[in-house]
Amino acid sequence: MEEEFYATIKLINGEEIVAKVSFMPDDDSLVLENPLEVVPVQQQRSQDVQVNGFTLVEWIRSTFDQMFVLPRRHVLTMTETDKKIEHFYLKTLKKMHMGLDNNKFTRQMGRLGSVNETKKYLEKIYKLPSP
Repeated sequence: MEEEFYATIKLINGEEIVAKVSFMPDDDSLVLENPLEVVPVQQQRSQDVQVNGFTLVEWIRSTFDQMFVLPRRHVLTMTETDKKIEHFYLKTLKKMHMGLDNNKFTRQMGRLGSVNETKKYLEKIYKLPSP
């Protein structure tokens, strides 16, 4: 495998993706790490001004895999990513991964307490004598 670099890739089906890429010459394939699809967005700023841009979304949404092999015959063109786009890509990846990490529950988060602690608490609230 050759050296990795960040690339913007236009596929023959029209999709545009940004990913960390390395070339596998033996297989005539690319290894894509964390590929994100480029999705155009438009925003109307005023009656006369419309701003065009893009956002990045997961390329393949139904998996948690981070690496994919892409045969080179599916690539229309590829270029090294501009540093500003690379920064936006890395920032987007970080936000995506933070969102996944925030959903992890610890054992303590699900702990409601022991039966004895809860019993004492309820007896205290309702001032019932302990047996």
